[in-house]
Amino acid sequence: MSTVTATKSGAGLDKATLLEALGKGEEAFLCSVAGVDEAACRLRPAENRWSVLECAEHVAVAEEVMLGLVTGERKVRDPEGAKRDDRILRSGTDRGTRFDASDQSQPRGRFSTLAEAVAHFQATRERTLRLVELTGEDLRATEVTHPHHAVGVISTYECLLLMGAHAQRHALQIEEVKQSQAYRAETSK
Repeated sequence: MSTVTATKSGAGLDKATLLEALGKGEEAFLCSVAGVDEAACRLRPAENRWSVLECAEHVAVAEEVMLGLVTGERKVRDPEGAKRDDRILRSGTDRGTRFDASDQSQPRGRFSTLAEAVAHFQATRERTLRLVELTGEDLRATEVTHPHHAVGVISTYECLLLMGAHAQRHALQIEEVKQSQAYRAETSK
């Protein structure tokens, strides 16, 4: 999984919690895009807001970027350090605080259809779930090299929690887009 030696300790490794967070995020995201047609998915609710397709592209690309962080080179950390799981989950789904997406996860028209973006997300999420199911590593004993906007340097475990919350956050954003006047006007034709 990484260049860091795996710790076989079960301490701090709560696969059920990770799988639940990842499953909730995936379900929320897939529900939010279900039934969105190709014309409507391109509508922006306002000039400086993303469309459903742009949100989906961001989610798909960010999932791949974060999976790269948890499978790439990581640093050893004290697995008994601060447990910020609730804070990660809250900040990950809090739509009241805006964060700028990293340059690499900004929407750039990578997918020509919403279905392509969703399929890319699903394929990457499947790899993420498989990683969690198969690992024997104490994921709290390493940290990823990319700090999180709200909480700073995060453990590998926290990054995986964030992946679940991130998909939920943007599912909420997609629901906001679908409630916008522009979207409702297009879909009521």
